[in-house]
Amino acid sequence: MVARAGADDELVEILGLRADFPAKFIADLLRRAKDAVRARLLAIAPPALQEEIKRVLNEVAREAPPPSRSFGVAEELVKLMKGLNELDDAAVYKFAETNKFDEVTVALAVLNDMPIEMTAKLMEGPRADLILIPCRSARLNWPTVESILRNRPVKPPISEQTLEIAQRDFRKLSMETAQRTVRFWQLHNKIEKEPIIRTH
Repeated sequence: MVARAGADDELVEILGLRADFPAKFIADLLRRAKDAVRARLLAIAPPALQEEIKRVLNEVAREAPPPSRSFGVAEELVKLMKGLNELDDAAVYKFAETNKFDEVTVALAVLNDMPIEMTAKLMEGPRADLILIPCRSARLNWPTVESILRNRPVKPPISEQTLEIAQRDFRKLSMETAQRTVRFWQLHNKIEKEPIIRTH
């Protein structure tokens, strides 16, 4: 509902003015809302909610947009390797072991025919379990996946316990399930980028 509200100004106002609307969703709602809608919400909200809206808007303002990443050099190298049939498990393992994570990200994207930005979000996100899916789909072996999980540049580093769980999950994850999930992500990613057609 919150995701849909981002494209619907009236819905943003209705949800934003509900006193029982959870604070964590208000933050998400205000992030998605246009500036004009935020201003209108502030103007018509009751005093108790106004304080909350102001606080959230200040937080949103402090959140600097992430710098746009460029994978140019890594992309050229990985695509060249793919053309030479050198993009395999051993190549990805070497990238991970030498902390070349732009190359790991692009390699996973290319092997799965996924957008690089989408793969980067997975690689840099907090959830190790989601990374298992494109790794299995790309036919990587566990030592390579373990190297990716151990060395990826996130804080805090992965714990031994999480790694054990990841290994168990990876062994249980079938190639078909992983590839089906990747296809679903690709489809979902396409849908999200489609322009929203408003009908009244």
